[in-house]
Amino acid sequence: MTQVLNAAVREAGLPGHWPWRVEVRPRRRTLGLDVLPDGTIVIAVPTRITPDELTNALQDRRLWLARAIRRRAELAADHPAKELVDGEGFTYLGRHYRLLRVAAPATPVRLRGGWLQLSSEAGGPEIIEWYRTRGQAWLTERVRSWAGRVGVEPPHVVVRDLATRWGLRTRDGSVAFHWATIQLPPDLLDLVVVHELVHLVVPRHDEEFRRRLMIALPEAAALEARLGEEGRRAWMGTVRDL
Repeated sequence: MTQVLNAAVREAGLPGHWPWRVEVRPRRRTLGLDVLPDGTIVIAVPTRITPDELTNALQDRRLWLARAIRRRAELAADHPAKELVDGEGFTYLGRHYRLLRVAAPATPVRLRGGWLQLSSEAGGPEIIEWYRTRGQAWLTERVRSWAGRVGVEPPHVVVRDLATRWGLRTRDGSVAFHWATIQLPPDLLDLVVVHELVHLVVPRHDEEFRRRLMIALPEAAALEARLGEEGRRAWMGTVRDL
């Protein structure tokens, strides 16, 4: 089956310099596309998709893919790479901390005494997981707090890598957030939360979406401008070799 689907992707005529891979996911009902930090396109397909359906869907979404790949390249150019050495800077909820490598902490990563302590045996993945678990708790609480004001029931919250997105509304009615969002100041995090909660009511970025967003968060326009600037400086997981 994989060979047939790979042939269908090639038939779609994607540019040859775009790396991609097909993943068959039995729980999916529709095709999903994602662009990883290294620029690889992940094409997630349900088991019942036909080669013609796959080819046609990719041809229809070539423009979206081109924009996503360009956006990923722009983000990669702005977001810093980190050296995991004492004194390297990390941000949590808008506050800046310095890294301190320690021999045997209670956990691989923790905040202590104004430092982000990292076990000498840990690295980038452990810091990402620390951000993710912190983000899961913090964002779940903020979603609960904002849901009533937006006029929706609190949805299930997932925190994971979302490539170029800060958040998204999933097909099952959940909301997902990028683990890197927890680096942002709380007011910008609230913007991301309210944005996705409004999407539960209005899927598209149309006039009704803007109206509901501004009612829930009147300062949204100013916050969006700040997110565009501050978000470009967030660490997205790249570690520079020593």
